[in-house]
Amino acid sequence: MSETDNDAVVAGSKKDRAILLAGLVTYGIGQSLLFIIFAPLGQKIGMSAGQIGTIISISNLAILFAAPIWGRKSDTMGRRKVFVIGLVGYSLGYAGLAIALEAGNMGLLMAMPLFLSLVGARLLYGGLAGAMQPAAQAYMADTTDERSRPQAMALIGSAGGLGTIIGPIFAGGLAEISPLFPMYAAAAIGLLAAIWAHLRLVEPPRRRDAQKQEGAGRVFAQIFPYLLGWFVVFFVFTAIQIISVFMISNQLGVTDGQEQIRIVRNAFLFMALITVVMQVVVMQKWKMQPRYLLRSAFIFFGIVILFLASATTRMELYLVFVAMGFAVSLAMPSLTAAASLTVGASDQGIAAGLLTAAPTFGMLLGPMSMGHLYEYDPVMPIWFCTAMLVLTGIYFWFVKVPLTNK
Repeated sequence: MSETDNDAVVAGSKKDRAILLAGLVTYGIGQSLLFIIFAPLGQKIGMSAGQIGTIISISNLAILFAAPIWGRKSDTMGRRKVFVIGLVGYSLGYAGLAIALEAGNMGLLMAMPLFLSLVGARLLYGGLAGAMQPAAQAYMADTTDERSRPQAMALIGSAGGLGTIIGPIFAGGLAEISPLFPMYAAAAIGLLAAIWAHLRLVEPPRRRDAQKQEGAGRVFAQIFPYLLGWFVVFFVFTAIQIISVFMISNQLGVTDGQEQIRIVRNAFLFMALITVVMQVVVMQKWKMQPRYLLRSAFIFFGIVILFLASATTRMELYLVFVAMGFAVSLAMPSLTAAASLTVGASDQGIAAGLLTAAPTFGMLLGPMSMGHLYEYDPVMPIWFCTAMLVLTGIYFWFVKVPLTNK
């Protein structure tokens, strides 16, 4: 048996999936730590809200451009190599961010040099860490058949949610040592995950038709409905994050800053928990077709968002966020699985890269546009997001979403 044949047998084992998921959970932890640790420390060392927002957002801009490139590179360089590059970039970027913050806290860097150092660390992070998700998605596509593809993509989607749950616990425990220690620890864990992946992750056999890829524009056209779906989900998701604090003040009457943060944290924790349970447990047993999930999940999501406008108690708010988590857990893996089933075997990397970039575009536009709209009229963002979701759900009734083999 040749080495390629042997790889074809063992690639995609439970161990390989564990390696992929460990790396993506690490990435999710880093994302949550950014909001828990970076923003308060940035404010403490004299940075403005605009500077903090720019530093956080700049990596999303880098991912928007880098992810499609890394997805295509994974078709030729290999899934493992690109995944490892992403983990190493995550570690370097995160360590650079922590070091720059440390220097600012000690007074070694101030004003513009500090700001530029933090921006540089985030650009490094986004440019390289953006390789992780497309490589992982393409790896799962390479090592699953059509019938099990939705379940595999649900596992990929659950990793970020699990990281979001672990992040606050991780930060709370290690911050007792030093406020920046959790960030250094996250960078070290990312490096260990990279070493594990480099040594133990089995590379799927290189596709014989890897050189016969469709152009990126052609793949974009093929999977456009699913890119649109990802954009809409994260446009709404991140917009709600921004306006939820204001809604808590206006509708629940909670004006204490610490209490607002606690309510928002609990709401998103409940949403993350239901998402992880759905994707790790329910979606692994409930093998419903992506076609039907997409036609129902977006409409359900839109209806749920409407209830935010009338939530006047914490329990009502938490129930809305739980329902949001349920809707997202159905939509996200279905979008990825449907896109993967739409393109050929040689274009999985390109498709995965585009699927990683689409939500990032939503994350860039959602908070900014809905934040300004909320200032004009607090109810308008709710109606706008609801309309986007419902119309997207109706749109999927006219899209020929591929069916998986029974």
